Amino acid sequence: MNETCYEAFRELLSMDDVLILVHRNPDGDCLGTAFALKRAFENLGRRVCVAATGTVDRNLRDITDGAEELKPRFLPSVIVTVDVATQQMLGPDLADYADYIDYNIDHHCTNTEYARTNIVNGSASSAGEVLFDLFAACNVEIDDVIAEKLYAAISFDTGCFRYSNTSAHTHEVTAALMKYNFDAPAVVRKMFDIVPLRQLKMERAALDALHLYRDGSVVLLPITREMLEENGALDEDVAGMVALIRRIEGAAVCATLKETKEGDVKVSLRSADDVFDVSAVAAVFGGGGHVKASGCLIKDNIERAEARLLAAIEARMDGEETNNDSPCR
Repeated sequence: MNETCYEAFRELLSMDDVLILVHRNPDGDCLGTAFALKRAFENLGRRVCVAATGTVDRNLRDITDGAEELKPRFLPSVIVTVDVATQQMLGPDLADYADYIDYNIDHHCTNTEYARTNIVNGSASSAGEVLFDLFAACNVEIDDVIAEKLYAAISFDTGCFRYSNTSAHTHEVTAALMKYNFDAPAVVRKMFDIVPLRQLKMERAALDALHLYRDGSVVLLPITREMLEENGALDEDVAGMVALIRRIEGAAVCATLKETKEGDVKVSLRSADDVFDVSAVAAVFGGGGHVKASGCLIKDNIERAEARLLAAIEARMDGEETNNDSPCR
C-alpha cells in the first residue's frame, strides 16, 4: 500500500453513519476485520454497523459479540466492504448496495476494484493484516478488543499460520497484537477445535462420499441436503470440511460442493501448492479468491455441478503443464 491508500483511509475515519459489509456466509477473516473496524469507529464516537448475507457460524460468534445475524440498522452515509473481492460476493441480502460502495478494503488479488475508493493489498495474508497496517500508518489506537478481533481474522485466513500466505510480516503483526490483553489460544481453539458431535458424524459420512479423479490428484466431496439431514448436521458443520480432505496424500486439488437450501452448489476450492491456481477455476463460475484457496457458487444441481467443476479443473491442469501466469500468491 502507499500514501494514497493511507490518505483514503484517513478520509474514511472522519466519516459517520458507516455501514460495513462483508461477504456472504462470513468467515473469521471478514468478521474479525469488520468488527475491529467497527470498534475503531465506535472509539471515535461514530455510528456504525456490520451487515452480511447469511448467518454467523457458531464457532465465530465470539468475534461478533454473540450476534448470529448481521443486518443494516440505519440509512448509511458511507458504505465500506471488507474482504469482498467482487460485488457478487455480497450475496442477495446486500445486492442493493453493490453499486454504491464507497470504500473497498481487501487482500484478494482477484479483487475487481468496484468501489469509489479501493484499498487492496494482494500480498497480505488477510484482510485483518491489511487493516492492521492501515491502523499503524494512520495512528489509530488499538485496544484489547481490536487486537483480539484482528488476531482472529489473521489466524483464520492463515490456518493458524500454517498456510503459505503467512509471511514474516504476518508474524510481526501477530507479535504486536499478542502484546495486548486477550487469550490468544482460546481464540484459536474456539474457531478451530471445538465442534459438536454431529459435525464429527458428518465428517465420517463425508469420507465415504469422496470422489477421487486423475489418480487421486483431484479430490471432490459432494455434500447433499440428504447427507446433512441423515447426520443431523447444520450447514455450519461442513463449512471447514475442505480442510479435512486437503490432508489426503497425493491430493493436488480439493473441493467441497455443498448443496444449498436454494438448490445451488457452494464450492470451496483448495490447492496443495502454488502451481495450480484454484482462483482461475473459481472465476469460471463467477467466484474468486487466492491461488490456493477460492470459492464460487454454481447454479446447477449437485451432479452436474461436480461434472462442470471437474471439467474446469482438468482444463486448467492440462493448460498449466506449460503455463502458469497467475499474478496472485
